[in-house]
Amino acid sequence: MSTATSAGNKAGPRDRHAVWRDAPGCRRFSAAVGMVALLGLVGAAGLLAGCGGSKQVYRSAPLEREIELNRKATTAFERGQHEKALAGYREALRISRAIEHVDGIAANLLDLAAVYRVMGDGEKAALAAEEILAEGKLTFSPVQRSSAAYLRALLFMDQNALADASRLAAQARALCRESACRSEGRIVNLQARIAFLAGDRAAALAAALEALALNREAKADEETANSLRIAADVRSVLGELAKAQEGYAEALVLDKKLGLAAKIRLDLIRLGDVAARMGHDEDARVYYRRALDASRGAADEPGTAEAVERIRGLGELR
Repeated sequence: MSTATSAGNKAGPRDRHAVWRDAPGCRRFSAAVGMVALLGLVGAAGLLAGCGGSKQVYRSAPLEREIELNRKATTAFERGQHEKALAGYREALRISRAIEHVDGIAANLLDLAAVYRVMGDGEKAALAAEEILAEGKLTFSPVQRSSAAYLRALLFMDQNALADASRLAAQARALCRESACRSEGRIVNLQARIAFLAGDRAAALAAALEALALNREAKADEETANSLRIAADVRSVLGELAKAQEGYAEALVLDKKLGLAAKIRLDLIRLGDVAARMGHDEDARVYYRRALDASRGAADEPGTAEAVERIRGLGELR
């Protein structure tokens, strides 16, 4: 899933959340580890036949093997063994193609695309996502196509191709609504981030607040925190520092509840930045020190370096 293109939507190189399996009744494997700033498509394959289709009572030996390969690949990914994860997902995809298990094909393609993105191979990630979006021999469900469009939008955002990213995010949202999926708030968060990167602050704030309402209604704590952080980012740029501070503080509460170390560090850095801009240097120093401790505890070297830089910026060498 890639380097953090935008701080709020992607906290760092080890954040991720599961997305595609929102069809009612589908088993969800949400390996919420912390990866990919992307979206967490890895592990998307709950691979229960019946996701997006009719309920299957009997599971064949090849299908059982496919499911097991996907699970092992997801475990490898979570351990940072990306090449091993790719090999596992490729083999699971091979089996799913052999038995024409459409849900498995979609899930393994999404998982492969997500890992390729983390590894910085946007071209291969795009090819995997496009296979689901293209009009081909197989018919993928709206929820699967929504996830592929969302991932494609993220890949365009990585390239700073914001018009294309906006187009694909809108497609993802339309498909989500068509399927009554539960990921609309996540998609609107992405639209807010794209608008912010494009310099449209009014649209970014409006989208972030809309996403916040959707995510709160869905009781999606991680995406609620993302909404709060994006809105706070916009308000910080607009000079609405008290409101920005309030948003970051609320996001921090949720991220601590979920144990998301990279996002906790990000919230603390942002709170320190706002405090510094308000002239509260001692408060800022406390936030930066807390961010430093969180980064060190998570063995997050880039986060540690960022916190140290902020502390030094306040005149305290370390």
